[in-house]
Amino acid sequence: MHAILTPRLIQFAAAVLCAAVLPAGATLGANAVNPAYDIKEVGLPDKYMTMGIDFLSDGRMVLLTTGNEGGGEVPNPDPNSCVFIVGGVTNAGTIQMTKIASNFRQPSGVNVVNDKIYVADRDAWYSIPVNTAPANTSTNKTKLLDWPPGAKWHQWIFTPMYKGGKFYAPYSGSIVVGGPSNVDPSSEWSGAFLSWDPDGKNLSKFAGGLRSPNGAGISDAGDMFVMDNQGSWLPTCTFMHMKQNRFYGHKQGGGHLPNWAEGLQYQPPAVYIPYPSQVTGASTSQPVYVNKGPFAGQWFAGDANGPGLTRYALEKVNGDWQGTVFRFTNGTGNSGINRMAWGPDGNLYLGSVQHFGNWPGQGEMPFYRMTPKTGGLAFEMLAIHSIKDGFEIEFTEPVNKTGLAPANFEVSQWHYTRGAAYGCCQDKTEPRAVSAVQVSEDGKRVFLQISGLKAMDYVASFKLTNVKPASGTNTLWDNEAWYTLNSISTATWNPAVRIAGGDGALAPLSSRVAVSAEGTGRVSVAVKGAGGVTVTLRAMDGSVVQERSGTGPGSFSLSREKRGQGVYLVEIRQGADRLSRPIAF
Repeated sequence: MHAILTPRLIQFAAAVLCAAVLPAGATLGANAVNPAYDIKEVGLPDKYMTMGIDFLSDGRMVLLTTGNEGGGEVPNPDPNSCVFIVGGVTNAGTIQMTKIASNFRQPSGVNVVNDKIYVADRDAWYSIPVNTAPANTSTNKTKLLDWPPGAKWHQWIFTPMYKGGKFYAPYSGSIVVGGPSNVDPSSEWSGAFLSWDPDGKNLSKFAGGLRSPNGAGISDAGDMFVMDNQGSWLPTCTFMHMKQNRFYGHKQGGGHLPNWAEGLQYQPPAVYIPYPSQVTGASTSQPVYVNKGPFAGQWFAGDANGPGLTRYALEKVNGDWQGTVFRFTNGTGNSGINRMAWGPDGNLYLGSVQHFGNWPGQGEMPFYRMTPKTGGLAFEMLAIHSIKDGFEIEFTEPVNKTGLAPANFEVSQWHYTRGAAYGCCQDKTEPRAVSAVQVSEDGKRVFLQISGLKAMDYVASFKLTNVKPASGTNTLWDNEAWYTLNSISTATWNPAVRIAGGDGALAPLSSRVAVSAEGTGRVSVAVKGAGGVTVTLRAMDGSVVQERSGTGPGSFSLSREKRGQGVYLVEIRQGADRLSRPIAF
């Protein structure tokens, strides 16, 4: 099945596209694969424009495809807009593709909840009654909800998420051909972050002011984030934490009626994504939360107009998320990664889109498996933290302290001002002098003393020169990063203690956690620090025995269930911190 592209893609590219430029001075090569992962193409029998990925409880993949990838108007039903169940992907077996539903108009997200499949199409919300191949795939869908009435050009419901018995998803704002917003809102729902029940009832507005949000994701702690795309009232692409009854910046221009959210309190993005932060282009797509490995607590995201992935390291400062975007990996040819999902095998699966006009891919549309590696960590910036009088850069391994000086760190800032003109506006870049450099006791953290930093919709750009690891002469995996500074932390830098979460100098996680046997077959984990917590009990082979999530401070009780007495691993994750402890019980 080869999807047939139409001139609608030209319109879609004009509306969602941020830029298609190769960043000057980038150190990340076009084919460079981050050594923490392997990236290999999955041998599906054909090429598919991927609009959704999820998994059934038995490990089979659910793949959503489209033949109408872009466009303004609602297209006719298309036989290439399908739901497939794919066997053999997560167990490295023989690939078996079964088409179970078809003839959607322009689907943009798929969810599996208790092995029931749901699809967000351009015009409606569907459930799939039968998970096996029916006699007629075009009728194997039940409409549960018509999307808000009065939809105009280029309005989708993107990548729904399931949380606490409800679905949540971003809905496009009202824009016209070419991308400007000089039009009345199509309805009261325009640009809203929506919630609704699985049966299609109780549709409501959670937040608003979105433009073209091609992707959303949820953390283990239940925080929901949305990627939005540059245009009118959106100077560049953004990564945003969804907070109820907040306005995220996209307005209706040219004297038109306001959308429903413009009077709500403004919520700045957690991360602005400047054009140079992408490998090629910036048309952000679905983000995924990373819950294990060296980047646990961070996020990966694709880009429908450029290959590879970016990485996002967030921290909470004065109660709100903000943080850094890094280039992370290439290795996906020139394919734009549009949808991603973690498989039950612990691998990340990446689906791409096809080349047309400004879109990448050259018609190849590969589907990738990204596999975590052991011991392959690159020397790179792991995170950047706001400090009262500067920034802390955290590295994946100790730095070589010899000769390290302010001249190794070039820092500048600019401000984003929202305007009606397309992509307006990035203000003048201002240099920020690094007056002193200090290195932590473990060598992994470098403090940059900087005066004159400005906050709220400001981006701090970092460019490092001749910073090397203590273990050898390797260069940084990538030497640039971009931190969105909305609020300056009150934390004071401490060479002995890592800043966790940005809201103060917190003790290491190991000193905030107590693990003890609780009786026959049970273990208790007490967490002193505030914030979302996930506690996992693992067998020594790494398999999950039981997992609990909640909010600290608090206690979490886990059972080894039917397994016998022995040594187990207790894993605690809180924010970007991670701790594993063996316990015999």
